[in-house]
Amino acid sequence: MPVPPPLVAVLASVATALALRAPRARVAPRPPAPSSSPRAPTRSNKSIVRRLYREVWNNADLASANASAERYVSDDHVLIDPSNPTPEPGVEAYMQHVRGNREALPDYVIAVDNVIEEGDKCVAQLSFTASLNERTARWTGTCVMEFENGAIVKSWVNTDAMSAMIQLGLMTDLVHTGSLNSRPVTHALMGRDEPHPETVLTGKEWLQYFEEVHESWERRSIDSESARSLRTDKKSGLQVVI
Repeated sequence: MPVPPPLVAVLASVATALALRAPRARVAPRPPAPSSSPRAPTRSNKSIVRRLYREVWNNADLASANASAERYVSDDHVLIDPSNPTPEPGVEAYMQHVRGNREALPDYVIAVDNVIEEGDKCVAQLSFTASLNERTARWTGTCVMEFENGAIVKSWVNTDAMSAMIQLGLMTDLVHTGSLNSRPVTHALMGRDEPHPETVLTGKEWLQYFEEVHESWERRSIDSESARSLRTDKKSGLQVVI
């Protein structure tokens, strides 16, 4: 007969088996260490652009507008505009433009039609409205803004100022008043041969107008004699389904 193992070895093996079958105690996860300084929610550059025009450019309270400009515009900001060859940097220079527009045109309003963001730049499509001497002008423009650390450091501005001045009666339309030699150049630069329209459409209004014109053009094309002739097959005389 084989010799039985010592009693101590048997007890040790039984204890090991019971330990393996016993459920393991779960250790509660440690709570995250509290942050020393909670991080404030960051604003997107697109939201800053919309706040800029609402709280700065469209704000008749210049003290409030200045406070908002200090939040959104960098101290190193520079306006990049070839028609302004000596730009001054900083928030104060930025506010000089805001105050100048507000003083000259008290009801000056800028509507943000769209904002496109890519990388550290935002492009704003803008529509302007202002009145002077019982005349109202509407025109469009764009502004490319470059951001750094949540503030605007550069602005590229381009607006249809000529259209605004024509509508406000500050200059004459040169399309039909210039010399015959200059008219081809005038037509090319202005992109039109007709006099400046009395009513200017901006933003979605212009797109809706263009769609209506395009639909009218399509209807005229379909109803034209050449279009009607194409509806009948010349050989068979059968109607062509369009």
